[in-house]
Amino acid sequence: MTTAVLIHGFSGSPASWRRVEALLDVPSHAPAVCGHGGESPPAISKGSASFEAEVDRLAAVVEAEVPAPRLVVGYSLGGRLALGLLVRHPDLFLGAALIGANPGIADDRERAERREADGTWARLIEERGLSAFDREWSRLALFASQARLAPEALEEQRRIRLGHRRAALVSAMRTLSLGAMPDFRPFLPAIRCPIELIAGSLDTKFSALARQMAGLLPAATVHIVDGVGHNVPLEAPSRLARLLNDSAIAYDT
Repeated sequence: MTTAVLIHGFSGSPASWRRVEALLDVPSHAPAVCGHGGESPPAISKGSASFEAEVDRLAAVVEAEVPAPRLVVGYSLGGRLALGLLVRHPDLFLGAALIGANPGIADDRERAERREADGTWARLIEERGLSAFDREWSRLALFASQARLAPEALEEQRRIRLGHRRAALVSAMRTLSLGAMPDFRPFLPAIRCPIELIAGSLDTKFSALARQMAGLLPAATVHIVDGVGHNVPLEAPSRLARLLNDSAIAYDT
């Protein structure tokens, strides 16, 4: 049976998938991204980490802990890491579901600007702490649609953010920034496995990115989830679970 490998977004944790996992018809495994939820891996602590090194670390975790066949599912930062896994370790997975994923920045100046912007977030965490970060991060227009969610769902997300170690999350922000990752667009035509590209209809930027990526990938399907913003796992867990169940069943038949 196919196992779904679930990779969370920035400032999330494996627990961020709890509502989705409860509705899956297949086994799942949710690894923690480095810098999230506990002690940082040595590479992060020594300042020698890179986006590619985290991709390779996750690949080693998956190979050691998750039996084949596997489906990789990533949300936001997790989607970028999942894409890196498909590029750097193409034999690990039968397919993928990328949710609110960005394939990278091609322009050097834009990449540098993004790295500086994420550096500002890192300094906010360093200087003002996790509570201030949670407050400002939650106010981003990207997450405006979450205002309609039940208070308990938002409080659970807040507890997850506040449960990280400040220094580890700062390192993760700098190491795994969109400005620090490679531009994966040139590699998309070589990815042969089926990929589900998922975005919320209220998240117009990432809906457009999903359609752009679909034009470069040989076997991609775009799913736009109506009435939902960027964080589809949080805002529409049941609808996301149905999509993932359909994908996993297809691999098992």
